[in-house]
Amino acid sequence: MNNVQTKKGGRYLLNVKAMYLLGWIGLLAVLVFIIPISTEAAGTTVKGTHGGKTYQLYLPDKFSEDESYPLMVMLHGCTQDATQFAAGTKMNALADKERFIVLYPEQNSGANMNKCWNWFETAHQSRGSGEPAAIAGMVQKIESDYVISDNQVYVAGLSAGGGMSVIMGATYPDLFDGIGVGAGLEYKAAITMVEAFTAMSSGGPDPVNQGKLAYQAMGSRAQTLPVIAVHGTSDYTVNPINSDQIIKQWATTNNYVETGSSTGWIDDTPDHTENLQVPGGRAYTVYDYHNTEGKLWMQKVIVQGMGHAWSGGSTAGSYTDPQGPDASQMMWDFFQEVGDRPDIVTTTANPKGGTYQDSVVVELQADREATTYYTLDGTGPTTDSTVYTEPITIDKDTTLKFFSQDTSGIAENIKVEEYKITDIVPGDETVISSIASEDGFVGRYAVDGKGNGTVKAGDKGMYNIDTYRGILSFDTSNLTEPIHHAKIRLYKKASQGVVNSLQVDVKKGVFGSSSAIEQTDFASTPSASNIATSKNFGGEYIEILLPESSYIHINQSGKTQFRLQAATTAGFNANSIEFYGGEEESKAPQLIINSQN
Repeated sequence: MNNVQTKKGGRYLLNVKAMYLLGWIGLLAVLVFIIPISTEAAGTTVKGTHGGKTYQLYLPDKFSEDESYPLMVMLHGCTQDATQFAAGTKMNALADKERFIVLYPEQNSGANMNKCWNWFETAHQSRGSGEPAAIAGMVQKIESDYVISDNQVYVAGLSAGGGMSVIMGATYPDLFDGIGVGAGLEYKAAITMVEAFTAMSSGGPDPVNQGKLAYQAMGSRAQTLPVIAVHGTSDYTVNPINSDQIIKQWATTNNYVETGSSTGWIDDTPDHTENLQVPGGRAYTVYDYHNTEGKLWMQKVIVQGMGHAWSGGSTAGSYTDPQGPDASQMMWDFFQEVGDRPDIVTTTANPKGGTYQDSVVVELQADREATTYYTLDGTGPTTDSTVYTEPITIDKDTTLKFFSQDTSGIAENIKVEEYKITDIVPGDETVISSIASEDGFVGRYAVDGKGNGTVKAGDKGMYNIDTYRGILSFDTSNLTEPIHHAKIRLYKKASQGVVNSLQVDVKKGVFGSSSAIEQTDFASTPSASNIATSKNFGGEYIEILLPESSYIHINQSGKTQFRLQAATTAGFNANSIEFYGGEEESKAPQLIINSQN
């Protein structure tokens, strides 16, 4: 790797050293440059809105509608906007040189008072939800409006934007082909503000665990992703240990994609290390990480003495350090070096693995013409394994492994689904109807209301998400035998818009101070969160199987409550689903328990 010469661009009036206390998570940097914004870029900037957020789109100099272009998505840091971030990173000038389009989504102060991307809130850490959905929607809009090169869509960001770029990779691996992180954090480094400050100052949770969570967030779209992280040793806002964790997290995630386990394809021990120096600027070290094929797949750049800033940026923007190596150029070079990722076939199992009664019929569905191979004995399938030609009937505990190979000979990674089959004796079944006076819903804010009866989950539209959460209350004190199998049955009442999935939390006891519906029920800490998810809302009712790990939270000496949270995509119109509460006896929510003899 060559040394990178950087230069200061633009005229500056005043250099101010300031410390901001921005509340929430807004402390972003200690050096702020107040300067008129200038740029060497000669292309065109287009402004637009999508998903309730504004954006700027930069079309390079001499742009032609007849050509295809790579797309770089740039997520700014706290207190910044698209104009500042474009000027500070010099990405537009690089786009002119390298011939790509740049998308700058903008956070607004209504979503976060310091315009930080909310990387530390669970509402913004999943596919189809919150800010990831809004950003993905922008990318999809650009892909529909312009000719974007195959397998050349990248996302990068600074600080809060860096944290969100990691989330975008985990939640939309089918949309992005590389991730760039400047002074950011691993996937789900925090899920509360308190945890966010802890992660920023001393690192997040175990990156091996977070790597598995990121893999799980990818779902059936899981793909390996190349990652580059850039950090300063004197960053006292986001501790540089976070970049170490980013590398380890993504090594783990990529391993799960390739091998189904946390190891085996790439690790966080560098295969090549190079110490470099920006002439007249800072020293820095580049760490390269290769996969088992010997190919560069991850890179970490540590800049000596740099604070919380975009390395090698221009003083025409904010939060930059012109003395560091040019992070924009390094990220682009890295993405080009890791090369084109082929458009790989994706196969899904329907239904997915889980616990089923007696037997289950599974279909393997490829998203294009392909041959699908599978095994049922836990061994890894090859092209010599059984070819899928018809639905598979599974009537005993089975590990299903499968993959597809398209007509050009390109194969996807092996997928794994675990099916557990239970033999349930009908006489053991106990059906508990919910308590009508304690069923209902609660809104995020008092103005969103709360009520008994109808159980509702979803959003109220106007680009909100997760406005309403449903509450189910059951008297489980008469259960005396160990639980063998449990599920919830809900009868549908009404729906509007699109609900992608329902997530279930459980509380051994009650969510608030009493079993009645209370405002605090919305965010009260559960005994276990996200114990089960439902994505199928067809038919008169839905059934949600509860995992064995949740049985300890079913209160056999009192009441048990469940909370329903819907995953929706922010938009103008409302997206919600309603179920009958306990007030209508024939359609009351049911907790169906089968006990062990």
